[in-house]
Amino acid sequence: MNRRSFLRNTLAGTTAIAVTPAAFLASCSDGNQDILDDVLFGTVGGTTVPTPPFVSPFNTLDTQVANGSTITANRNFYTFAGISGTFCYGYSESVWGPTLTANTGDNISLTLESNLSSFGTNLHFHGLTLDASQEDGVENGVASGASKSYSFTVNNRAGMYWYHAQYQKLGGDQLGLGLGGLFIVSDSEEDALNLPNGNLRSTTISLQDKRFNEDNQMLYGPNKAEYLTGYFGGTILVNGRIGVFKNVSSRFHRLRIINGSTARIYNLSISTTDGTELDFNIIGNDGGLLKSLGGGIKQVLLAPGERLDSIIDFSTLSVGTEVLLSSNQFNAAGDYQGVTGFDIMKFVIDTADDETWSLPDDLSDITTLTEGDVTGETRNFDIANANISKDEATNNTDNMHTINGDAYDAGTVNFTVNAGTTEKWVLDNTGGSEPRVMHIYGVQFQVLDRTGGRGSVKQWEKGWKDTILLLPDEVVTLLVPFTTAPGVYYLASTNQEHADTGLINRFEIV
Repeated sequence: MNRRSFLRNTLAGTTAIAVTPAAFLASCSDGNQDILDDVLFGTVGGTTVPTPPFVSPFNTLDTQVANGSTITANRNFYTFAGISGTFCYGYSESVWGPTLTANTGDNISLTLESNLSSFGTNLHFHGLTLDASQEDGVENGVASGASKSYSFTVNNRAGMYWYHAQYQKLGGDQLGLGLGGLFIVSDSEEDALNLPNGNLRSTTISLQDKRFNEDNQMLYGPNKAEYLTGYFGGTILVNGRIGVFKNVSSRFHRLRIINGSTARIYNLSISTTDGTELDFNIIGNDGGLLKSLGGGIKQVLLAPGERLDSIIDFSTLSVGTEVLLSSNQFNAAGDYQGVTGFDIMKFVIDTADDETWSLPDDLSDITTLTEGDVTGETRNFDIANANISKDEATNNTDNMHTINGDAYDAGTVNFTVNAGTTEKWVLDNTGGSEPRVMHIYGVQFQVLDRTGGRGSVKQWEKGWKDTILLLPDEVVTLLVPFTTAPGVYYLASTNQEHADTGLINRFEIV
């Protein structure tokens, strides 16, 4: 019995469903095993997202130069709009953290301080092509009350990267309660495009979904069912606030978005309140600017850890027009992702202005890789995890998810890669019933093709990336140059519940 049948039979529906081990194990057994007595297996919550009143002023993220910065992992007490004070984590006094800024080629020295009371934390610089010695691996941590310094050169092109905790099996807990922040890199190539900037013409947002308990306290506590599917919150935060609106001008508008959630996938769209759909003119993604503009896109599927850089044309809209950034329903992503649509934030055209800038056709000088560039191994990764044993389901949550049958083991190197080679990696989710979102530490890659499911490489997946979404039934092939120094790196899920229950492999560049 594969996991597709298990989830369809036992977790179907759009509301929280009680699932017993008997139902679960019956679906996975060979018919000759004794089934344990029924006890509550778990429920999946957070699938309903009410639209808030958009009365909270937009919160522009604080920025600071990366070099010389000290960021502190805190346990905070913070009051959200419409919600009483709650404990949370953050690299600031609320959730999330400051946006660190740098230029390509900068030498960076920064410090992490930990004020978390009872466990370690660490820093992963997600998307930066750093040698393994320059950032924390999953096992490396900073104890409460301690600090650690990091030194590296920014080798990446302009783009929106980010930093977050990915410590042992606490990635979901720490990111889910607020430990993340952006790391934005600039360079001369991007500067030459003269992209829209300033508060009225550009917006950068972090999206996170949160769950609050009956006492209005931020809650992170997946049960076994939620470790299987993902932990969803019914409240959407935009830069740490709920129900956000922002005043903008009637010109082209640069909109940059990071999905900072632990599991939720957003199907982003943007439209006026009278139903007129606007285009995402996509100029960049995880690894910075695309090669060329391409056509306008009405919807963008953005998975945890992925980033989007786009231009929205507000120039034809009159003062007073309201525009909603929303997440639409979508299909073929399991029983929980995309089951409901909801509005995220509102833009209000409050300043009339004549547009003097135009969209460029050519964006960046990127060399497109082909199979002819492969100089190393071709590797196949079964990430579907189609079967879960009785023992894993009831006793060993750590092994709920696997890559090629192997769950994460801090002491194991799953495979080795020769330094300086370009490999072809084939990620296979054809046997899966849930989406998979995979990230490779220390490198950027290009997507060669996608078969099954959506069947093509999307506009926002072109150019350089570090994180890739596979819906059920999809196979995605990546071309991966290994230009970083020898050391231990990770292939890891950015669905933090999946990562915390095994969906990580360690590999060594030699």
